[in-house]
Amino acid sequence: MRAQSHISVARSKVREGEITRHTGIKLDGGRVFLVASGLGLPRTWPFALDAVLRGFERGLDEAHEKAGGGRRARADRLVAAADRVRRELADACDTLVERTMPDAAFAAIAMDEGDLHVVSAGPCRVYLHRSGKPQRLTPRDETKEGALHARVTQCTTPLEPGDLVMAGSVTAFSMRSIAQVVTVLQDDPRTEPPILASLLTEPAAQAGVGAAAIVLRIA
Repeated sequence: MRAQSHISVARSKVREGEITRHTGIKLDGGRVFLVASGLGLPRTWPFALDAVLRGFERGLDEAHEKAGGGRRARADRLVAAADRVRRELADACDTLVERTMPDAAFAAIAMDEGDLHVVSAGPCRVYLHRSGKPQRLTPRDETKEGALHARVTQCTTPLEPGDLVMAGSVTAFSMRSIAQVVTVLQDDPRTEPPILASLLTEPAAQAGVGAAAIVLRIA
């Protein structure tokens, strides 16, 4: 099963400048995606995001190596990577003297043999949009905590051709951004991921709060 994908990121405005609070990356040849959001004080956002991205990539690699270089289910690798994220962020925080520790939320998705696997910790969201109906794949009872203390959740659901998968920061799913995406999809259900991802982050960019969105169309 193939997917067309696009990542859109809008930086956050802080005082007179801009800073990256939300980010997204593509890994494993376009079969794994990660979105993350910094929590806490603005000056700690880049520090926390670096630790999350570093930990997630290392976790994926380590899970592959433990399998002896052979194939290992991406669901297992996501769980291993999520565990490594927490350890990496905790180790990084141990080097600081901040009173308020940096933290970050994240959600990761992976496609494997017709299934979509999702792991998340903290306020990030993943939706599956099928035949005009959205299904939320991350918990509705969002916590304000991130990778350091939030419970890691996971789920798996089958994919079908034509499905849309949308992952992102909470700010990517404002009422305005969702309304824009719904309107565009009603006019053209085959709207490409770059357009949809940009629609999700545009309102947050204009508001200065920043956002990150990943959109996949399954073929």
